[in-house]
Amino acid sequence: MKQEVIAGMILCAMGLAMLLISPNAWWKAAEKWKTEGGSGPARSYTVVLRVLGIAFAGAGIVLALSNL
Repeated sequence: MKQEVIAGMILCAMGLAMLLISPNAWWKAAEKWKTEGGSGPARSYTVVLRVLGIAFAGAGIVLALSNL
């Protein structure tokens, strides 16, 4: 397989993981230690995580399909 196809598949998998795993789980794994209250992710964190998931998945699909 070409490098571009493999990179596209990895990007697509990362994007789908961002979309399928709850934002609370991502926040607990990556950001909870930074806050003392630990009340949960902000609304903007959730929106940015979803938008990046869509962007990564889309870029991965385009990258993988453009080189077949």
